[in-house]
Amino acid sequence: MPRITRNSAFRALSVCALAVVGAGLLTSCGVNPRNATSALEAQGLKDVKIGSYSFFGCGRDDTFASNFSAIGANGKPVTGTVCQGLFKGTTVRFD
Repeated sequence: MPRITRNSAFRALSVCALAVVGAGLLTSCGVNPRNATSALEAQGLKDVKIGSYSFFGCGRDDTFASNFSAIGANGKPVTGTVCQGLFKGTTVRFD
């Protein structure tokens, strides 16, 4: 039976901690829902629903990205991505 050393236990704990932090960062990279909803409503959209994180929907300067669905000014459903950056405003990209 292999002997568990203090060093190997520390390594295993470090790997687990990094995995938990990494998973948390991936799930928390969405936009601020209040700001995103305000930006979408300013575009004339109603019944806005902010969805999950969007991996490829925004540009390089955008830090946060989420999918959205809403009802357009013409009454038809629309979808797209809302992008936000640390030093910039909110960008709306329609599908």
